[in-house]
Amino acid sequence: MFSGPWSMKLFYLGYFSAMGVYLPYLSLYLGAVGLSGTQIGLIASIFPLAGVVMPPVWGWLSDHYGWRKRLLSAALLGAVITSLFIWLLGHSFVALLIFICLLAISLSPVIPLADAISLHWIEQWGGSYGAIRVYGSAGFLIVAIIAGSILNAVGIASLFLLLGGVFCAPLLASFFVPSQSKTSVAKLKGRELVVLLRDRKLLLFLLLCMIGYGTFAAYNTFFGLYLRSLGVSTAQIGLASGMASLSELPLMVFSGFLMKRLGVQWLLLIGLSVAVVRWLGYAFFTDYKVLFVFTLLHGISFASFYVAAVTYIDRRVPMHMRTTGQTLLYGTSFGFGTWISNNVFGILYERLHGSGMFLVAAAICAASVVGLLFLISRESPQVRE
Repeated sequence: MFSGPWSMKLFYLGYFSAMGVYLPYLSLYLGAVGLSGTQIGLIASIFPLAGVVMPPVWGWLSDHYGWRKRLLSAALLGAVITSLFIWLLGHSFVALLIFICLLAISLSPVIPLADAISLHWIEQWGGSYGAIRVYGSAGFLIVAIIAGSILNAVGIASLFLLLGGVFCAPLLASFFVPSQSKTSVAKLKGRELVVLLRDRKLLLFLLLCMIGYGTFAAYNTFFGLYLRSLGVSTAQIGLASGMASLSELPLMVFSGFLMKRLGVQWLLLIGLSVAVVRWLGYAFFTDYKVLFVFTLLHGISFASFYVAAVTYIDRRVPMHMRTTGQTLLYGTSFGFGTWISNNVFGILYERLHGSGMFLVAAAICAASVVGLLFLISRESPQVRE
């Protein structure tokens, strides 16, 4: 039961269940300990900053030595331990700055490693990445709602105790994921990395994805605070996060079919275009029930972008550099872009409040859509046979 794709399904289920605890409620926790909007933006930006600095190191170790599975388990063990330290000691800005940095370093290689393992398995045995990743969306959906009720009852101060407990699930699953085959391990040479980084179209693609996905920081970090300012309870905020994750499920399941019919590039464009509509909805409406409706667009906006971007990169880079390719995507879009955006949107939230912040996010995301439309409508990614 735990071999092959089922181990990865259980891994994604566990990992994104933990994210269902962390992402919707982090800003509420930071606000509860007295941090300002700028400080919250700085704390939240540590996670993606680690995604810039650390994944290239993990990617090189993984591809060079074949350590995907070992690194995955070690990273999750570090996440469990660090979460418990934050629960015990993370009650000030300085302490949170230090411990969130350690948590971010621990988690920075997890998704690139897991995606590389999943994509390698799919290439060997067939299947759809979305059909495996959908279990992560299901986990986020269920736990985000349950965590909201739990934290509403016991208090937001217990956030990181709950997080450390939930991280034990993906840690256990990581021991059963497929090992890296010896044939997929190749000693990376410096000139191969240089050639990859000289691919101008690839770099432009990464840059535009970074700009577009960076706008999701407005939602991921500040949407909970925005809803709280409108009088929405912690449990209802969890419900909103659950609704967003629920909307991912159909697209994840049918992503393979959609990529065959529409193409990887156009699915990505659709995702970011719908994100523009979503940010505009958050900007112009303040009735939380209407905002909840726009949250249902999360499935198309995020899931389309995520699945398409991961697949594009996997097809673009050489087989033995697939972890390195995923760490480039993760380090730019989910790392550097999100780091910048968390700080920018933290300042904008203080000065323009939620509506103004989301209006700026819509404009930035629209610019990335135009750039990607110009780029990917004129070229096709290299597909490995």
